[in-house]
Amino acid sequence: MSRAEWVVRHLPEMTAGLRPALRAHLIHTLRPDDLTAAAAIDATAHPTGLHLHDVSRDGIPYVGIELAGDLGALLHGSRVVAFGDTAVAARRRLAEEDATGSRTGLDEVLIGHWSSAPYDYGVMETSECELRELRTEGGQASRHRYLVTTTPVTSVTFEEPVELCHQYAKSG
Repeated sequence: MSRAEWVVRHLPEMTAGLRPALRAHLIHTLRPDDLTAAAAIDATAHPTGLHLHDVSRDGIPYVGIELAGDLGALLHGSRVVAFGDTAVAARRRLAEEDATGSRTGLDEVLIGHWSSAPYDYGVMETSECELRELRTEGGQASRHRYLVTTTPVTSVTFEEPVELCHQYAKSG
């Protein structure tokens, strides 16, 4: 199967994987009084351009997606590698770096958007995180003991807190 055929077949799951990253980007880059604007961007950010890079890893090509609202993302399958302005979608160098980077011991089931909301009954704040790799503030890969379960929902429980919480549910 060619890279283009692979992208056509998997585009729905790629764009679905992009939604949580878009929401996280909007939440973390806009001021609190801009949340109404963030919701509007989230609702209207549809794909406007596609970059099929000639870089792949494990038989999966890297694809850049430009979105309305001057946003862009680089994806490897449904995993968001980078997110930012539209130029991010065209950056082949980011794909090359990710494709050649060490991912020893990375549990693919952890990659994605996670929220502590289902477990934070009666509290005023919850935590959300987009897991690609767990790293310390200094940029070093960190190791955490965890357990992933799938019933009643896909969830991860960390032995030590990550972003102030022990338990997250998979969202998005």
